[in-house]
Amino acid sequence: MHIDIFGNLHHKQSSIQYPVSVTPPPIVTFTPCFDTITTDNAKPFKLKGGLPLGGTYSGPGVTPATNIFTPSAAGLGSKTITYSYTSAGLCSKTSNCKLLILHSSLFICGTTLTDPRDNTVYPTSQIGTQCWFAANLNFGTEIPSTQHQLDNCIPERYRNPASLPASFVGSQASSTQYPASVYQWDELMKYDETPGNQGLCPPGWHVPTESDWTILFNSYTSNAFAGYPLTHSGFSGFIALLSGVQHMNETWDFNSFATFFWSSDKDGTTRAWSHGMNSEDPSVSLYSASRANGFSVRCLKD
Repeated sequence: MHIDIFGNLHHKQSSIQYPVSVTPPPIVTFTPCFDTITTDNAKPFKLKGGLPLGGTYSGPGVTPATNIFTPSAAGLGSKTITYSYTSAGLCSKTSNCKLLILHSSLFICGTTLTDPRDNTVYPTSQIGTQCWFAANLNFGTEIPSTQHQLDNCIPERYRNPASLPASFVGSQASSTQYPASVYQWDELMKYDETPGNQGLCPPGWHVPTESDWTILFNSYTSNAFAGYPLTHSGFSGFIALLSGVQHMNETWDFNSFATFFWSSDKDGTTRAWSHGMNSEDPSVSLYSASRANGFSVRCLKD
């Protein structure tokens, strides 16, 4: 209270402070966990890489309800994909990335294929009704074989440190041109268990299913006889290099004697199907293997 110059008594009003909570906007990032260069004939794939999790994707060719991107629906050229996230405090923020859709030119099996993602050139072979790589997939960043391949938006591969036999040098799929790269199953499949998906194969190609492998083996009577024509000394054009396998981030085995190829079909939660070939047996084995093994990969045209 105070008294003015006229002697009047006044009550001093005190201000009341109310606490105010300010929610900062979320920090939103978008690291693409998918091919940023693809073709208009590539299979639809799931968009990943936006953080925090729980947001939505939008843009040409995107189905927001499923976060599926369809290249043929997006059209040719450079496309902007947006990741949007809204926090519990209803603050929203977005992040963008660019995706390039190329026209899929006419391809004749038996000629070479250039992977548009890294310009690696692969020989191909027409076997019956199927078009196969005639060399092992060699896509991604090489990491030490003692490290696990991780779901980190970086395609990763191992390379067999052992040299291949001299008989391979000068062949269509020599060790110089096509190194013995191998992959753990989940990394190969881009952490998507859908059989027959593109995985780490080039756009327009996919990781073969068990049905695909059976069709191949039946071109040579059955898997009991297909081993010889499919190996590097055979006549099929498949040219399977017996470059060995990487077991559980521990050892490289079977160099110059055998190889295993992944199928895109899983076998439970920790294993997947694969097929083995070796220099002693004319058959091709069916093997349920730990997904942590590093096996070779052949891609098949869609």
